[in-house]
Amino acid sequence: MQANLLRLILFRIRCTLEVCNEKQILSISTSDDTVSLGGENMAKKLRFKFSAEKFANAVAYLSEQCPHSTKLTICKQLYFADKQHLVRYGRPITGDHYWRLEHGQIPTRGLNMLRSKAAPHENALLQRFVSVNGNSVQLKQQANRKVFSKSDLEVLNWVIEKYGRVSATRLRQMAHDEPSCTDEMGPIDYALFFEGVKGAEAVKELAESEQESRDLLRPYAAR
Repeated sequence: MQANLLRLILFRIRCTLEVCNEKQILSISTSDDTVSLGGENMAKKLRFKFSAEKFANAVAYLSEQCPHSTKLTICKQLYFADKQHLVRYGRPITGDHYWRLEHGQIPTRGLNMLRSKAAPHENALLQRFVSVNGNSVQLKQQANRKVFSKSDLEVLNWVIEKYGRVSATRLRQMAHDEPSCTDEMGPIDYALFFEGVKGAEAVKELAESEQESRDLLRPYAAR
């Protein structure tokens, strides 16, 4: 636990020194980041600002490194990447809003981009890097690695090594075995990403503390 906390503190210092544009952790969430589930306000839970730029470049990076990429393999690989980065460093890479759907944990904003159902500028951004034909995702332009921090690339490479050659069917099953794949359809609490991860409690507590600080500052953001 102490090792994880020390690693997280060093990561924060490194990002500051690199001026690495880590806006997900520091930004004030907008109203569309709040989703209601069963009458409970999701504003009380961990949430992050979605980066369409990081998502598009992550899709390009994964499709370049992983053979026969599909919308499903990309979504599952990004789930494992966002989870791994969150439990290591206190924030996900893309900041997407995950929902439990038929195929398990799905990055909803990103899936809309893959389906060309997002905002026009987001669709155009993704289409610069990849072409989506049916379920197939094919690289058009290499990812701009400058949008990622060192820890983003570290985790993306870890995902490529661990899951890059795993079939879509197997990835789906592996994700379904995760605690975050609940029985109920709907938004997934990011706190579930920490379930069953040894030594991640200190990182979770720090992430929750930062969320509380953002919530306290939120009323002043519009002034």
